[in-house]
Amino acid sequence: MKKLKILIIDSNPIINIGFKSIFKNSVIFEVAAFSNNKNEINEIMNQQEIDLVISEINFKDGNVKDILKLFKKKDIDVPLVIFTSESNENKSVNLLKYGASGFITKNLRKKTIKRIIQDVAFTKYGSKELNKFTRLKNRFSFDYNTEKLNSLSKRELEVLKLFFRGKRNIEISEKLNINQKTVNTYITRIMKKLEVNSKTDLYLLARKHIKQPY
Repeated sequence: MKKLKILIIDSNPIINIGFKSIFKNSVIFEVAAFSNNKNEINEIMNQQEIDLVISEINFKDGNVKDILKLFKKKDIDVPLVIFTSESNENKSVNLLKYGASGFITKNLRKKTIKRIIQDVAFTKYGSKELNKFTRLKNRFSFDYNTEKLNSLSKRELEVLKLFFRGKRNIEISEKLNINQKTVNTYITRIMKKLEVNSKTDLYLLARKHIKQPY
C-alpha cells in the first residue's frame, strides 16, 4: 500500500524529529518534508505529492491561515491539521471553520496523535488508502455518532446547528428567544449526550454529520 506523505510546518526542527519518531513504523504514513517558511512550503506543494499537512498556528514568516489561503488560491485539496501548544477553544474552532481539518495539542500522547491523524486521513482517503479494518472501525463510529445525534431533542438540534454555523451564545439566545444561561445548559447537555469533552470536538462531530446547516 502506498504511504500517505506528510508535510510538517513548524519553527522548531525538533517537532519534525518527533513526528518522524511517531510514524517510524507506520504502514500508512511517512514524514516526507519539513518547512518553516511560506516560499519553501509553496515549492514543496508544487514539487511533491503531499497528502496531509500538520502545521503550527504560527511559524517563521507566517501562520496557518496563510497556508489555508494558499490552498484555496491554488485549489489544493489536502487536509491540514493544526498542531500547537495553544489550547484556546474559540481560536481552534475558528480555524476549523476557516478550513483546517483537525486540531491537536502538543500535550497529547503519541497514540492519541496517531489516532487523530489517521481519522483525518480516513475522512479524505479512507476508501482508497486505508485498510479494511480501519474502514469498518470508522464506519461503526459514523453509525454510532449518527445514533447519538438522533437522541437530541428538536431544541438541542437547533442549538447545535446554530453553534455549527458559528453563532455565539448571545446570537443563539436571540434567534431561539431563550436566555444565554439556557443556551449554556443546552450546549453542556448536547456535549454530554454526544460524549465529547470540548467545543472543538463538538464542532468536528457536527461538521462530519450535519451536511447542510440552516
